[in-house]
Amino acid sequence: MKTQTFQSGFEQSVGLRSIIKEIVFISDPEKIFLLSATYDYLVTENIYLNDTVQELRGNQYDLLILYNNEEKKSLTKHKLLLYGLTKHRRNLQLQIMHIKEFNDDLTSGKEYASHILSNAMIWYDKGIVPLAFPAQKN
Repeated sequence: MKTQTFQSGFEQSVGLRSIIKEIVFISDPEKIFLLSATYDYLVTENIYLNDTVQELRGNQYDLLILYNNEEKKSLTKHKLLLYGLTKHRRNLQLQIMHIKEFNDDLTSGKEYASHILSNAMIWYDKGIVPLAFPAQKN
């Protein structure tokens, strides 16, 4: 698997929906998978309420971004654009991959690709290139 990982330095508490919108606006990907999301809650009690109150303190997202570009230069350009997005966010980690390579890994039966397809959540789908069917194990 040839993916590029970016992890950034400063935390910025931004919701996943606005992060996805920004990624789509900046680099026009084919698909975005949410690989993991971690939330850190601070639970407080209020003597005037019967229920505890949960306040969201922080979050961490790991995304797989699939592109459908024929040129190698274009994938590098997307990596640079997304690096600019992540350098101010400690809560965001991005994996970048070409969709053809991901589909090839699915059809050849690579376990990581099948695991992502069956367990990860698709947060964005441009809808131009469909995902392949995973190879069946005998």
